[in-house]
Amino acid sequence: MSGKRYDRQVSFFGKEGQKTLSNEKIVIAGVGGVGSHVAQQLAFLGVEQLTIVDDDHLEETNLNRLIGVCNKDSFGTPKVDIVERNILSVNPDIQVAKIKESLINERGFEALKKSTAVFGCVDNEAARHVLNEFCLAYEKPYIDIASDIESDTSEYGGRIVAVLGDNGCLYCKDEIDGDIAGLELGNPETRKDREAIYGVDKGELEGTGPSVVSINGVVASIAVTEFILHTTGKRKAKPLLIYRGSRGIICINNDTKEDCYYCNMVKGKGDKANVNRYLKS
Repeated sequence: MSGKRYDRQVSFFGKEGQKTLSNEKIVIAGVGGVGSHVAQQLAFLGVEQLTIVDDDHLEETNLNRLIGVCNKDSFGTPKVDIVERNILSVNPDIQVAKIKESLINERGFEALKKSTAVFGCVDNEAARHVLNEFCLAYEKPYIDIASDIESDTSEYGGRIVAVLGDNGCLYCKDEIDGDIAGLELGNPETRKDREAIYGVDKGELEGTGPSVVSINGVVASIAVTEFILHTTGKRKAKPLLIYRGSRGIICINNDTKEDCYYCNMVKGKGDKANVNRYLKS
């Protein structure tokens, strides 16, 4: 870090804060509509080591929201390649590691272990469950982000859960469906049965629901801001922030469950938590 590149933010959270940010080793799990915003903002902030994880490829329906995509990009291009290019266009000195696979594999787990913080920008409960458990076990700061637009558009916005310190976890906040996570983590036949419940092959669906780039950007920006405020010591991250776009407000929820199994039995256990069991699923 040299010159005046970061002067305007150093004046906000100080030289030590900037140094702390620069030394972070961050994993971004999922670099689609929300994760691509997060990646770009962390690059602008001066984070020098980023690992991006996503097994998805560019489709036509991604063109309205994937940050960094260009008209010349071919359908089928790995999303991590597009996001890597965008990161390096901001700062070519950033060390970018790409994992073009599901997070739940040995490379993904090794990256999580080496990280200093994790952003979860995933769209399924299985990945959220594993990230929540892994980050609790190894006490990695974890920011889980979700944007949401109801199909009738009566409600839209998103939420950010900060799993760090004594903030609790996704289960404490009722921000994950453990039953669905269990089914998604099950064997292929179990997943097939779940798809049959909806009466349609998920492979025939063109998308998972409405998604708008600006709403994704709002939620991602709130999450990144919470992270930098916490990391640089400006203040602690809020446990749960909910953006209600329909009402133009952000709600704060500080509630936690004292009897949370994951916070009481998994947190800080490291290898003893046996998170590697998910690799056999």
